[in-house]
Amino acid sequence: MQAVSAAAPAARGSVLPPRESSRGGVGVRVEQVWDEVRGSLRDQIGAENYNIWIQPIRITAADDARVALWVPNRYFRDWVRENYGTRLTEEFRARLGTNVTIEFQIGTRNGDPAAPSPDARPASPEEFPDDEVADASATSPDPASTAGAPTHSIAAQPPAMGEIPGVATDKTFDNFVVGACNQFAHAAALAVAERPGDKQYNPLFIYGSTGLGKTHLMHAIGNAMHQANRDARVVYCTAERFTNQLIEALRYRRMPDFRDRYRKNTDILLVDDIQFLSGKERTQEELFHTFEHLREHGKQIVFTADVLPREIDGLEPRLRTRCESGMIADMQPPDMETMLAILNQKAEDMGMPLERDLAQWIATRLRGSIRELEGVLNRLDALRRMAGGRMPNIETARQHLVNILPQAPAPPTAEEIIGTVANFYGLKVSDLKGSRRLKQIVRPRHVAMYLVRTHTDLSFPDIGRAFGGKDHATVQHACKKIVRLLEKEPDLRNAVENIERMLLR
Repeated sequence: MQAVSAAAPAARGSVLPPRESSRGGVGVRVEQVWDEVRGSLRDQIGAENYNIWIQPIRITAADDARVALWVPNRYFRDWVRENYGTRLTEEFRARLGTNVTIEFQIGTRNGDPAAPSPDARPASPEEFPDDEVADASATSPDPASTAGAPTHSIAAQPPAMGEIPGVATDKTFDNFVVGACNQFAHAAALAVAERPGDKQYNPLFIYGSTGLGKTHLMHAIGNAMHQANRDARVVYCTAERFTNQLIEALRYRRMPDFRDRYRKNTDILLVDDIQFLSGKERTQEELFHTFEHLREHGKQIVFTADVLPREIDGLEPRLRTRCESGMIADMQPPDMETMLAILNQKAEDMGMPLERDLAQWIATRLRGSIRELEGVLNRLDALRRMAGGRMPNIETARQHLVNILPQAPAPPTAEEIIGTVANFYGLKVSDLKGSRRLKQIVRPRHVAMYLVRTHTDLSFPDIGRAFGGKDHATVQHACKKIVRLLEKEPDLRNAVENIERMLLR
């Protein structure tokens, strides 16, 4: 069948796309539709993702019921299906005007597309099941179990950096902010990446509440291992995905392929959120035997969960004891200092450094979840784009974020802040509210005004009234001065942070 566009050069380890042929093609109309679909996807996912995942695809057949797309290998197919399958189907349906489904054809060594297996369910916007796993078995399956399926086998090729299915390339050790809350887990993850299979760290079990960075560490391990060894076979999945793939393997009698993927073709297995295996006896049994096989052969296993293994209801004792047999590391909610560091780093990575008072205001309302923090930054980025690239000031940010940010627990009042600052500096509250301009009073007064501005919703005039009737210009000047000095004077910065810790206990 005729390819829609000129074939791109074959990627390392891939097979060639379908050859152009004079036997007829998919039709001019379908070629036009495919060009439109690709153009739309390019706009949606960006040029880099488009060039990696969409450009190599070739359309090989189309009618009112289905569209057949050629992909170079199973790794590629699984990634496209999971990440772009719904979009592809919706784009084709919108343009063809029919309820088409998508079938993926995997290339063969001679360059012709393999016929799709008739028992494999087609992709649809509602569901994209993993009817096969990412790697085909290198052994020959039972012929009865593969009737109508391709007879060839494509050996698993180690993916290039950035092509490990499910592993985000932007989650690395370099951009993981380390604090007292996660220091041990970070050190353990780093040890695994440097010495995979070390008995002391095998398995590594990382646990903690949602949104604390467990998945980031898991992805960082995968990226570090693959960067150090391009041939490292890194397999990442969630417990839910492992379960779904097992169900599909049982349904389509592909268990040899499933087991090869997770056992023979794996150097490190990363399984996220294993608390979702609770009560799934068949899945736990398969994971147990996979665990035993991998560890027996010196391969590394990493698990994450919300709680300790013994606290996962419905986890079989033998699997629980395996989880407890290596290194267990917990992750706690970040303290204020760590949260600020994470917030500022992520903001800088997005090209929008935050003013300190805005960062402080956000951090006080996000004491736990880094995932929520990322959502807040996405909202700020949208506001910035709407304003032509200008960062919103704290008033604008508060207006747009107040409904999505959790309310800070028992925020300090102006009086509480003034009293805390007075105690910290060994002064009286009346000194801060008064008009004396002694050096030992003016600086603490300015600090108190700055902290009231940062930790309350009071306006400049309201703050002025709280300080004995100062005008708003005086308060505004004091706040700006402290912000400027905080960048230059470490002693002042330490003092302010100590006061904040006292306020937020």
